[in-house]
Amino acid sequence: MSTQLDPGAVKFVNQALEELKKRNVKNDYCPRCETFDWNVEPLAIAVIPMRGGALPASYFPAHIKLIQIVCKNCGYTMFHNLGPLGLEKEP
Repeated sequence: MSTQLDPGAVKFVNQALEELKKRNVKNDYCPRCETFDWNVEPLAIAVIPMRGGALPASYFPAHIKLIQIVCKNCGYTMFHNLGPLGLEKEP
């Protein structure tokens, strides 16, 4: 996904990147191709909670709120969960 972000999303992505810097994230080069050129987007990924390694017969839908960081050169993708960063907001 490499769409243009709305101004609110850009501000939020910048907050997340600043929070990562505060937490000593130092290397911004891709670990696969060593390129420094990224797309960063806030996302919510739908998940199915597992029980003891198996899918439950029924479940309540859940989401993981995160920022997705994708290398523009090789496509390497990493995620940072917004909960531990203190940036997860309720609707």
